[in-house]
Amino acid sequence: MKKLIKNNQFTVALVIILVLAGILFLYPINYYLVSPGIAKDISPMINIEAQSYDTAGQIMLTTVSMKRANIVDYLWVKIFNPELYELQSMDFLPEDVKLEEYFDLMKEMMTESQLKAQAVALEQVGYQPQITGQGVEIIQVLEKSNGYGRLQEGDIIVEVDGAKVQLLTETVNKIKDRKLGDKVEITIKRDKKKKTFSIKTKALKKNSKEPSIGVLISPYKRKYNFPIKIEIDAGQIGGPSAGSMFALSIYNYLTKKDITNGNKIAGTGTINLEGEISKIDGIKQKIAAAKEEGAELFFVPAGNWELAQEMKNHGVKLVKVEKFSDIINYLKN
Repeated sequence: MKKLIKNNQFTVALVIILVLAGILFLYPINYYLVSPGIAKDISPMINIEAQSYDTAGQIMLTTVSMKRANIVDYLWVKIFNPELYELQSMDFLPEDVKLEEYFDLMKEMMTESQLKAQAVALEQVGYQPQITGQGVEIIQVLEKSNGYGRLQEGDIIVEVDGAKVQLLTETVNKIKDRKLGDKVEITIKRDKKKKTFSIKTKALKKNSKEPSIGVLISPYKRKYNFPIKIEIDAGQIGGPSAGSMFALSIYNYLTKKDITNGNKIAGTGTINLEGEISKIDGIKQKIAAAKEEGAELFFVPAGNWELAQEMKNHGVKLVKVEKFSDIINYLKN
C-alpha cells in the first residue's frame, strides 16, 4: 500500500513538473526574441535579361531573426543580458493598425527598395534608368496622430519640409530623420488643391523612440522605365534594408571585373535614388549573421557606425559607408 502511495505521489510530481516545463518552454508571452538571422547570397535571387558576367565571390544580404518568446527566453535575457539577444514587445504597432496592413507596407517598401537598387546600379554602369512617382497616398490617419482631424484618407503627400517627394521610402525616411517632438511640414494635394500642415511628431508604439506623424501610406502613380529587365525574388524577406546589397550585386553582374575578388561580402542599408545609404535596425545581429556565414567584409551605414563598433572584434572587417559610390570605390581600391 505504501509503495502504491509513493508511486502515485511520484506520478503527480512528474505531471506537475511536466506541466510547469510546458508553461515555461511552450507558453508564448507578449514579446519577440530578436537574435542574429541569416546571411544569404543574393545571386540566386536576381535574373538579368542582358549580358552579365560570372562572379567568384558572394554578396550577401543579412537579416535578424524574430521568434515568439516564452517565459524561459524572457528570464534568460533579463537575467544574463546576452549580447546579441533582445526582447521586443509585440505591441510594436499602434492599436488601430492591423498586422496585415503593416506587412503590406513592408512589402511595398521592399518592392520600392529593389526598384531603387536597380536604378542606382544601372546608373553606376552607364545606363539612364527612370523611376518616378507623384507622392504617396494616405490610406489611414491614426486616431493618436497629431495629424488626426487635419490629414485625411485619400490625401496625396507631395512635399515634406518644402522638398518634393515622389516615392514611399523617401517620404518615410524624411519623416523619421528627426527627433521626437519635432515639427514636420507636410504638403498634401486634396481635390486638386495644395494644403500645408505643421505636424508634431510623436511615438505611436510602446517603448518606441521613432518619430511618426501617424499615417499609413502607399505609393501613388509610381512608374519606372529601365533599359534592361531585371527580376528580383527575395522570397519572404521583407523591408527595405537590403537595398545597398541588391544594388551591389546587380552592379557586379553587369561589369566585367568581379568586384568581390572572390570574397564573401555582406552589408546592409536602405538606398535612395541618389545612392545615399541610410541606417537600419538590428546592425549587431546582422554582423553576427554575416560572420557565421564566413563573410570577410561588412558594409555599415554611417548612421549605424557607432553601435557597430561593439562588433569590431568579431572577425569581420567593418567599413563605414554613406553612399553607394563609397562601396564601389572601396572594393575597386
